[in-house]
Amino acid sequence: NDISGDLRDLRSSVRNADQMKVNFNDSNLHSGKILISAEEINFKYDQENLWKENLNLEIRSGDRISIKGSNGSGKTTLIKLLLGDLQPSVGTISRSDFQTIYIDQEYSLIDKQTTVCDFAQQFNDNALQESEVKTLLSRFLFGKETWDKKCDVLSGGERLRLLLCGLSISNKAPDMIILDEPTNNLDLQNVEILTNSIKDYHGTLVVISHDGVFLEEIGVVSEVLLIKEY
Repeated sequence: NDISGDLRDLRSSVRNADQMKVNFNDSNLHSGKILISAEEINFKYDQENLWKENLNLEIRSGDRISIKGSNGSGKTTLIKLLLGDLQPSVGTISRSDFQTIYIDQEYSLIDKQTTVCDFAQQFNDNALQESEVKTLLSRFLFGKETWDKKCDVLSGGERLRLLLCGLSISNKAPDMIILDEPTNNLDLQNVEILTNSIKDYHGTLVVISHDGVFLEEIGVVSEVLLIKEY
């Protein structure tokens, strides 16, 4: 009947989520180390400050922070400032040397013109055999028929799984993962896969998300609230 079919689907989806956990090797992470320190920063658009008050922010290794604010309040702008892609109009930002991965809702880290297999190989710092890389691809539900596919035909959930597969292949935890509305284009199974992976990550997490359940499940404990000048 329908109920037993639903239960079977649920069980297989839980099994899939478990097998796709990323085993982060976090031996390189140093808890409590200051990664970013921002003092009295603001950013000007058309000569007007973006935020009502200048921001002071310190991010340490192991922090789990969410960035909140209404649409247009500059959440993605703040991320770009923290990463050094933009410079503040006022104030100063100092950064230590650290490795970060930025995952947005379009998964733009993935070059859409590469194939699934070639993208996975880009993470192969440990010189795994090609067969081992393909075994990991299969574990993340990329069967043989997908290996030569261009990434531009992948769905949001498939791109997420490919990124997580890449992190599994590299087997080295980045110091910081930045998630910018990561659950927007995902179905429930892929949200579960992402949640399970991030829960096991002990590095620094900076998240923009409206999904309160997701934030709670991944252990976000502090927030930065952005208030627009106008």
